[in-house]
Amino acid sequence: MKKMAVILPVLVILATSLSLTGLASEALQGAEAVPGGALGVATLSGETPGGEYPEGLVHTVVLGDTLWDLSARYLGSPWLWPELWQRNRFLTNPHYIYPGIRVELFPPPSREYVMEVRGAEPEPTPASPTPEPPAEPVAAKPPEPTALREKPLAIPQLEYVRAGRFLPKRPEGIGNIRGGVDSRVAFSERDRVFLSLDKEIPPGQLLGVFRVRGPVGPPSGSSVSGYVQYLVGILQVLEREDGKVTAVVRKSFEDLSRDDQILEEIPGYDPVLLRPGEDNLGAVVLAGRSEHTEFSTGQVVYLDKGADAGVSVGNLFRVFSVRHEATWGSGWGDREKAPVEVARAVVVRTLPGSSSAYVVSGTQSFSSGASALRGTGSGGAAGSR
Repeated sequence: MKKMAVILPVLVILATSLSLTGLASEALQGAEAVPGGALGVATLSGETPGGEYPEGLVHTVVLGDTLWDLSARYLGSPWLWPELWQRNRFLTNPHYIYPGIRVELFPPPSREYVMEVRGAEPEPTPASPTPEPPAEPVAAKPPEPTALREKPLAIPQLEYVRAGRFLPKRPEGIGNIRGGVDSRVAFSERDRVFLSLDKEIPPGQLLGVFRVRGPVGPPSGSSVSGYVQYLVGILQVLEREDGKVTAVVRKSFEDLSRDDQILEEIPGYDPVLLRPGEDNLGAVVLAGRSEHTEFSTGQVVYLDKGADAGVSVGNLFRVFSVRHEATWGSGWGDREKAPVEVARAVVVRTLPGSSSAYVVSGTQSFSSGASALRGTGSGGAAGSR
């Protein structure tokens, strides 16, 4: 009998025993107590590079922990929290994790074992047949051209999560900020605020604060109008204070106001792969995330074509502007010239009826109502809709 070595990959789940007391001191390094609240909240200054951590690392949750903070600490960015949620699907609410549960930060490594397997005696090798005469040589075919690889879009993570969306109807939230400990009308990081909510939210949960602007449009060339909604801040709910729902502003990208909406939603970052799409699907620029009337590189704009028109994340749109020139004949006049490409934008989010696009390059600014065409321009007429 001969022995055959078979390598079988086996996934081994590493059960790591971590004491709550020992990990609490480590998890709360750099944390500070919020005045007037029982919940300790770590202050996050921004995106920091992640360190090197062992595979199979498990974290026991302590008071004040969130996937958002754990992602910032271990993955290098708070906006990668969906990765941790994907590894811990037993969590029904990714924005609320309670003390005592164990969160897998890095999956355990796979291991290989060599196992001895006894098998039957091998059959005797048959005699080799008489070789056939060599065939006539055939000219080798040239290799097929390699398809262009999908490349990730170079977009700052913060711009991605704050890209926002264009909605046909005014969206609704679960509440708003009622006020603060003083008579302020605007709120920023570390401020303690009182909330008016339509549902019960447990202390420790994160909430998103969104700004809504509208109605907007329709611009020239489109019949679509609606509302712009985008992220302006993040709150963390504290213990009630004198019967009031209290929260601390964990992050503010703009001053928060009483008119902003509160949602149980915090966007996460997902890399965008460039997929230009078929040429010549026409669209119109509806508006931008900001209230600016002119848009340029590094800004987010909204198009009047969405998932229902076949637009997908990663599609490239070329934006066109119509130039005019003065003419002299029977008198001074104005003549419209052919549309000229002035910018390129990549879709980062789609909805039925609209899409959000990040302007990656441009030669000049453009405004609402500008026409756009999907694709790299390998075919079709520029500027057609």
